[in-house]
Amino acid sequence: MQEEEVQRKIQERLAILQQLRAESEAVQRRIIEIELVQNELDKTIESLEYFNSLEGNVEALMNLGGGVFAYVDVKESKKMLVDVGAGVIAEKEVGEAIETLKKRKERLSETVTKLEQLLEQIMSQAERIQMEIAQMARAVEERQERK
Repeated sequence: MQEEEVQRKIQERLAILQQLRAESEAVQRRIIEIELVQNELDKTIESLEYFNSLEGNVEALMNLGGGVFAYVDVKESKKMLVDVGAGVIAEKEVGEAIETLKKRKERLSETVTKLEQLLEQIMSQAERIQMEIAQMARAVEERQERK
C-alpha cells in the first residue's frame, strides 16, 4: 500500500471513530434521561404508598410549576388518575397505580440494559478501529524510517 492510500484509510477510520464517539454520547445522554425518569417514578411511587396508608380526606401540596405550590384537599385519596400511555388517562386504585408505575420502571430498566449493551458494542468497535489506526500509523513510520 502506498503512503497516500494508508493516510486516506486512516482518515476514513478517524471519521468512523468520530461518528462512534457521537453515537456513544447520544446513548449515554439517553441513559441519563431514563434514569431521571426512573427517579421521578420512585418519588411518585413513594407518594402513592403514603396516600395508600391514609384514611379519609388528605391535605396536600400541588406543584403548579415554576416553584409555586398550592394547598389542596384530596377528597378521594384511594383513587388516582394514571396516564396509561398514548395520552390515555385511567382511574385506578392507588395499589393499581403503584403497580402500573413499577411496571413502567421495569420496562425502563430493560431499556437501560439494552442501551448499556449497545454502548459496549460501540466502545468495542471504537477500540478495534483505534488499534487499526495505530497499526497503520506504525507501518507508515516504519516505511519512513527505512527510506
